[in-house]
Formats: sequence, structure tokens, C-alpha cells
Amino acid sequence: MDDADVKMEEAGRPAAEYGLPDDEIVAEIPVYLTHKIAKNLHLLQYPQKISTMKPGELAPSVARIKPIHGQIEMDIPLDVQSPMYNKERGRELGIGLSDSGRLLDIQTLVSVDIPKSSSYLAGVMRKGELHLTPIEKVTQLRPSLKYLDRVAEKELAASKLDDDDEEEKEVKAQTIQVTVRSAQAEEALRQQQNSIAYMQKKLEEEPWSRLAYFEVGTEESTDVRSGLVANSREDLACKTTPDGYLVKIIGNTQPDVL
Repeated sequence: MDDADVKMEEAGRPAAEYGLPDDEIVAEIPVYLTHKIAKNLHLLQYPQKISTMKPGELAPSVARIKPIHGQIEMDIPLDVQSPMYNKERGRELGIGLSDSGRLLDIQTLVSVDIPKSSSYLAGVMRKGELHLTPIEKVTQLRPSLKYLDRVAEKELAASKLDDDDEEEKEVKAQTIQVTVRSAQAEEALRQQQNSIAYMQKKLEEEPWSRLAYFEVGTEESTDVRSGLVANSREDLACKTTPDGYLVKIIGNTQPDVL
């Protein structure tokens, strides 16, 4: 948000009219709501990254999405020339990416949907106006450890090839825990497991679609940003009273003012 985009208008109306402590209102900003790109607007959160991270610092080399299920993956390049990077360990883990002796030179972030407990809006200031777009989906991006699974699979396959004497393997005693469930509980558990397995199967079967990534300030990102500005300037018909609105968003009619 640029300061130049905010137009301050002298107003002189007492704050008491709004039920607030006596404080001069220095500006009134018109607010517009638009849904032009709401269906394609995602809020991506990085819970494991520091707050001082700058825009473009996590620019992916490859980004992809499964449109039906909404899963997103991004490959973030790692600095393998950094003195903090262990190339020996990176080569060991690199077999989880390929068999060519490649270093582990990327970190894959995978999306994890979180329950929608709040409503988010994306806002831009344009010529002294505030334009808001509802955000339909909130997603957290967390490191994917699939490469470790591939490393373990390859190590297991190699150990099986080295074991020529299958008959001499010791049979380890196992403790078996017997659990008795009712027929209804068994059926409910079976349906749940089948449902989870089915959803996971459908997710894995859906092919990835490549995403194009554009840095902030590029022509493409500027075009998308323009979709956050409402075309219509018509007044919205409010169906909620001021008190009802406050109750809806904060639970009471007395906002805390610092």
C-alpha cells in the first residue's frame, strides 16, 4: 500500500457520533467490495519462516497445483554453495530426487489446508479508495519429506539384494493385541478407512498442472493486482444494523479502543 494512494480528507466530525472516545477523525475512505478474482485468490502462509522474510525470497523454481483437490507444491532452491550446506549429506539425501548423484538442491513445500476460523480479505488502496476482495482459501505451506521416503525405499531395496540367505532370517516374536469391537463399530471403522483411502487415492491419481510464478512488480503480477480493484461504484444495500454488524464480527457492541 503506497502512502501516495491514500487521500486524506479533513472531516471534523466528532468521534462520539460513532460511540468512540473523543478523537478527531482525520480521514474518511470509501470502501468497495469486489469478487472478480475471489475464486482464484489463495492466502499462502509460511508458518516455519521468519517474519523478516522479504518478498521474492522464497521464489520457487517450479510450482504446480492439482486443480480439483487444490493441492499446491513449490520447489524452493537451496544455496548449495553456502558454507553452512553439508554437501556430503546433501549427496546422500539427493538420491531421494534422482539416481544421478544429484545434490539435494531444493526444498519442496506442500500445501496443508487449515480450518477456516476467520474471514480474510485482500485490500488495495487506489486513488484514496479501499478495495476489498474476499479470500476463499487459506493454505499453509510446509516442507515435504517425500524424498526421505524414497531414500528409505532405495536403501531397503539394496539391503534385500545383499541378503542371499532368506532361510536364516530369525523369526521375531510379536506381541499381538486383541481388540474386540462390536459389528457396528467395525463397520464404521471400515467405512472411515475406506473413505480416507479413497480420497488419498483420488488425490494421488490427479495429475499436476504447472503454475507460472511472477515476482511482485512484473507486468503479469500488476495485471492480476488490477483485478482486486472494483469496477462498480454503486452503493451496497446494507442488511445489517451497525450494532448487529459489531456483534457479528467481534461479539459485542462495545469495541475496544486503544
